[in-house]
Amino acid sequence: MCRSSLTSFPVSLNKSPMTESSLGLNGPIERVSVAEHVANHILNLIKTGGLTSGQKLPTERDLATNLQVSRPTVREALRGLQILGVINIRQGGGVYVSSLKPVDLLQPLHFFLSLSGENSANLHEARVIVEGGLAKHIIRTLEADPEAQVTVKQLRDSLNRQEKLVNDPLTFRIVDMEFHRLVRSLVRNPYLDRMSLSLYTLGAEYRRISWESSGVLSQSYADHILIVEALERRDEEGLRQALTKHMETVHDSMQFNSNQKQDVSDDK
Repeated sequence: MCRSSLTSFPVSLNKSPMTESSLGLNGPIERVSVAEHVANHILNLIKTGGLTSGQKLPTERDLATNLQVSRPTVREALRGLQILGVINIRQGGGVYVSSLKPVDLLQPLHFFLSLSGENSANLHEARVIVEGGLAKHIIRTLEADPEAQVTVKQLRDSLNRQEKLVNDPLTFRIVDMEFHRLVRSLVRNPYLDRMSLSLYTLGAEYRRISWESSGVLSQSYADHILIVEALERRDEEGLRQALTKHMETVHDSMQFNSNQKQDVSDDK
């Protein structure tokens, strides 16, 4: 979006200017509240397609004029959106909507999780509940959509690649991501799909730690075999157990490696 084409920047606030005084607020909290309104307005534009990934926003000055708020208010709103991973502020190059990929949007939550070792257990519990619950939705898809068998075939083909990569953690990681993407694609519920993807993305660092264990990639490969076999049988309970077992493998390996590192640190 070029700086001059402000008419193409869809705002709904021109009829009711979003100024500090119009909100009827007094004291220092005024500016924060207005900044939140500005941030929410930009978020709504992204949600509704008014702004898209990679699109350049108007300048800070133009945004302030267009939204009828102060420049410090706009600056504060943009900083908040930057922290959330929604926008990228390039020094001297303007403000752009981010890629909006989960890996970017989940960075603040990922940082929160990294603050406490206890959160690895909480994340594991969340994955067991959410991903274990996907089994019935996946089997429902397989029973209702003959085309879904194509995905199962792709998962079987993925196993053939994984078998050759159990000693190559980096490449295995790439294939693992694609494997889980294919499994999620069978859910056919966008909310559950996003929840599962979010939890998978948040667990990236934990998986990296777990894969430092000898034999864990071979075990992950074995777990994937059980998942595919359950899919081929359309076995809901078998699939739930296979998904849960796979998450246990990753979690237990991560815990073991973390404890080993802690023991070494304590001995120093």
